[in-house]
Amino acid sequence: MINLLEMNIKTNKNNLKIYYNMNLRYLNKTAILTIAIVAALNFAACNQIEENEEKETTRLRPVETKKVEITKMDDNVPFTGTVEPWEESHIASGAAMRIKRIFVDVDDYVRKGQLIAQMDETQLHQAQIRVNTLKDDVKRMDTLRKVGAVTQQSYEQLKAEYDIAKSSLENLSENTKIYSPLTGIVTGRYYSEGEIFSMSPGPAGKPAIVSVMQIQPVKVSINVSERYFPLIRRGMNVNIRLDMYPEKSFTGKVHRIYPFIDRTTGTFKVEIKVPNNERILRPGMYVRTNLNFGEKKTLIIPSQAVLRQSGSNERFIFVEEDGVALRKTVTLGERIDDMLEITDGLEQGDNLIVSGQHNLIHKQEVRVVE
Repeated sequence: MINLLEMNIKTNKNNLKIYYNMNLRYLNKTAILTIAIVAALNFAACNQIEENEEKETTRLRPVETKKVEITKMDDNVPFTGTVEPWEESHIASGAAMRIKRIFVDVDDYVRKGQLIAQMDETQLHQAQIRVNTLKDDVKRMDTLRKVGAVTQQSYEQLKAEYDIAKSSLENLSENTKIYSPLTGIVTGRYYSEGEIFSMSPGPAGKPAIVSVMQIQPVKVSINVSERYFPLIRRGMNVNIRLDMYPEKSFTGKVHRIYPFIDRTTGTFKVEIKVPNNERILRPGMYVRTNLNFGEKKTLIIPSQAVLRQSGSNERFIFVEEDGVALRKTVTLGERIDDMLEITDGLEQGDNLIVSGQHNLIHKQEVRVVE
């Protein structure tokens, strides 16, 4: 009985051992399979994430940037102005009389002292005859006065009349032949030969037979902001250019600084003396000038980085910050070849987008490329 029981127990132990081994092998296979599946899923997920990241990186706008730095440059301030004659004379006779002959015409070049017009000499001849007659009368009256035949008062009255006639003769003599008081070019002729010069204001705004302007040298007048008043000095060099002669450059010097500020414009007038040996500069021409106020520190960027707002004069740029493009409105200063000065809206150290900025929008994500 006991032996039979021991045999049953032994048999049950063997069966349990076989069952355990079988289950263990099954569990090991299941665990391995599970681990393999999880690993495969993780690998696939990683690949998908990397692929998505690659796609996202590819989708971002590629841009090139440049660090904004301060640059030293000449402080050239541009102004616009007009050419004016160095001197201008409206030439006329000092008395109303007929014009006998005019020797010059518009655009003629005349020299100082050159005969411009000849007036009718009738009044001059009459005045000369009267002076000669009074001169003889004064001599006779003086002789009679000495012997007591006439009074001193009568003599003085005749002498005064003679002096007046002589002064009138001198005036007519000076105004019968009209000479140019300066060297220049004839800019206006207002009468023809045979007409009566009436001494009334004409097209020039003043009584004149002809107008002459001195154009060698000329002067350029500009209006300068009051903040530059302490910086302007007589003798400063000024660079001058004309749109109609872009290949030519002229150099002048500050000649006259007006001592008052226009309250309505906040500017003061400056006159610049400019040599004009070739007589290219003519009164009325529009010119561009540059005044140099020394050296300044400023921000200079490539002109291609600056964009313009359609329909306005607003200028703006994009800077990159933490992978995002930020739009900034800027104020332009001087242009130097293909570079632009920025006076406001940009800071030193900004990452300026210099390529790929077209069609960007504010706060758009970008990818910086070398």
